[in-house]
Amino acid sequence: MKFFHIGDLHLGKKIYDFSMIDDQKYILSQILQKAQEEKIEGILISGDVYDKGVPPVEAVRLLDEFLTELSKLKIAIFMISGNHDSAYRLDFGSRLFQDHNVHISGSFRGELSPILMKDEFGEIAIYLLPFIKPALVSPYFDEDIPTYQKAVELVLQEVKLNKEHRNILLAHQFVTWHGHAEQSDSETYTLGGVDEVDASVFFDFDYVALGHLHSPQKIGKEEIRFAGSPLAYSFSEIRRKKTITMLELKEKGQIQLDFIPLLPKRPLREIKGPLSGLLEAARQEGVSQDYIRGILTDQRILNDPMGQLRSVYPNIMAIEMEAQEKREAEALQYSAEDMSPQELFELFFQRQAQKEMDGIQKQTTKKAWEELESEGE
Repeated sequence: MKFFHIGDLHLGKKIYDFSMIDDQKYILSQILQKAQEEKIEGILISGDVYDKGVPPVEAVRLLDEFLTELSKLKIAIFMISGNHDSAYRLDFGSRLFQDHNVHISGSFRGELSPILMKDEFGEIAIYLLPFIKPALVSPYFDEDIPTYQKAVELVLQEVKLNKEHRNILLAHQFVTWHGHAEQSDSETYTLGGVDEVDASVFFDFDYVALGHLHSPQKIGKEEIRFAGSPLAYSFSEIRRKKTITMLELKEKGQIQLDFIPLLPKRPLREIKGPLSGLLEAARQEGVSQDYIRGILTDQRILNDPMGQLRSVYPNIMAIEMEAQEKREAEALQYSAEDMSPQELFELFFQRQAQKEMDGIQKQTTKKAWEELESEGE
């Protein structure tokens, strides 16, 4: 039996105030096309379906269209909530949807019950574990739950796995292997790794479909995997290939994994160099619809660099001044305790205006500080 494993759709997400809805619609259409080509029988959606607890209307409509098309293809749907989702909103209609082979677990209800599928090799048991934290689990257990690790351990200890079945688990947690996992800027960080769960707690399952981290990767062993997000949601992800994880379950202990590449409508990319050089390169290349972050290496003040770049890159998201970054790093070498108020203000002016004060400006600020000091006395 074939399954697709995806996650971290983040429907409704914005990057630098650019709505990603059109890009998300494009990539979900691609997933639907691949699902039809591969003749899959189930899809595992591992949380962070929406980017916010209260998603925009367009995001809700897009999910509705996606699930409806999957249902038309007779594909069983298994979906859980992530830390970005509103568990109760995602739960809406879940009991009704079960009759159409759409299985949704938005909130944890104290136990995990398997959903059974069957093929020529026997039964496949699929367990849905939505995003949990100690406070959500503690009402169901008569003991203190200090960590996310302990919360997941307690929940899984209650599961009566039939070892003859092929057992699949969907989960959305910060799962690491001995404290290691590959992250990106678009993910939520916590201090001290308090939300970490070690992959070893999942070793009894034949396949674990994880959501939360945006980079596709195995954790601990091949069959415990993050699908990753279908789109790059930060510029730190631009060199990472986005894929659909496809798993084919045969007899017990035999799982074949394949990774189907996903191609975005408008990729994120960086360009770097002096403004004049970037403009000339763009004119030769032609107007690009890619999402761009420009890193400018000019040493002088520029006239509306964002506006100039937007004329050839209409979807430019951000620009940074490399020279300014260097000056800011140099400025950090100075201690505020060793500088006078006037010197601090001159440094502030230099960083904001990208040039030093001239003589008249220095005299004006000196006079102003002297007047302030005399009033204080």
